[in-house]
Amino acid sequence: MKLLKIFLAFFVLSIFLFAAYSSGFAQDKKISKKNVPQTVLNSFHKTYPKAVIKGMSTETEKGRTFFEIESVDRNVNRDLLYTAAGKIAEIEETIPSSELPKMSIQSIEKKFPGAKIEKAERNTSGSKVTYELAVNAKKGKFVVVLNKAGKLIKSQKASAEESDGD
Repeated sequence: MKLLKIFLAFFVLSIFLFAAYSSGFAQDKKISKKNVPQTVLNSFHKTYPKAVIKGMSTETEKGRTFFEIESVDRNVNRDLLYTAAGKIAEIEETIPSSELPKMSIQSIEKKFPGAKIEKAERNTSGSKVTYELAVNAKKGKFVVVLNKAGKLIKSQKASAEESDGD
């Protein structure tokens, strides 16, 4: 009987922890164009008139719903998060490594001597700018996040999925 109570308590606690853990992270749901508010589409087309939409989804973060548009504009891949009112909340866009701040390149050279930057992405959320880089170093492939000043925020070994070109 005691073992059953312990098992039940563990089971309930596990469900509670999973629910709490899941609610703190963004949750994406693919949607069609008809499910995107016209204000979002108008804002996108006005700001990026030559971009082509590759996909759309809703994303819920901390109880707020955003509309994500994945797009390509010539050679720039760009993911945009919009509020329902059509205001841009976040921009993730590929950039050539030549557009990285010099301090970012110096940080990479210091941390990973001789490494090659395979992909660079600028992430803008309000006035906050970070850079996410795919780096091929002697020690393996890494995903590195730097702030606008080039300070290393995060560095981790790339997963198999990220290593294959994302």
